[in-house]
Amino acid sequence: MHVQKIRDSIPKPKKEQMDAAVAAHLLSWEIYRSSKVFFCFVSFRSEINTLPIIEQSFKLGKEVSVPKVNLSTGEMHAYIIEDLDSSLEPGHYGILEPVAGCRELDYHRLELIITPGLAFTLRGERLGYGGGFYDRFMGRHTQAISCALTYNRLILGELPIKEHDLAVDYVITESGVKPALRVGQ
Repeated sequence: MHVQKIRDSIPKPKKEQMDAAVAAHLLSWEIYRSSKVFFCFVSFRSEINTLPIIEQSFKLGKEVSVPKVNLSTGEMHAYIIEDLDSSLEPGHYGILEPVAGCRELDYHRLELIITPGLAFTLRGERLGYGGGFYDRFMGRHTQAISCALTYNRLILGELPIKEHDLAVDYVITESGVKPALRVGQ
């Protein structure tokens, strides 16, 4: 996919610099700072590195949950992790997932959902990887604010969005936090 190649082609030193800037914007964002319970994807391949974000969240005393996918049901659930070393193991597609024994999140307490994606628009539309896991998850937990982490170069004018695709409320890039522009804004 074209946008995947764009992300994959970012030189490692530049990517590390942009990842740090994205993380700094997220960590200083008032919505993140005030949230006590949140859900965050665990980065894979050339996605923005979320491990430092998760590590910093532990230090801030936040309750961190991460995804675990059930391919037979097509559902994604959130499990609380206590640390990066003993709470995660390779799961489906080699993506780190919570180990057996992690407790499932009390979803009524969920305040913030941090999602991955291939590309986004300023309207918050996201192009995922085709499984629909995040769309279904966000659709079940509408009380939580949703945001996506991406690079400026992956914010596009249009995406092939389908009716079931859900937009995020905010997009966070290396240049800052951008509220999604909704129709009429």
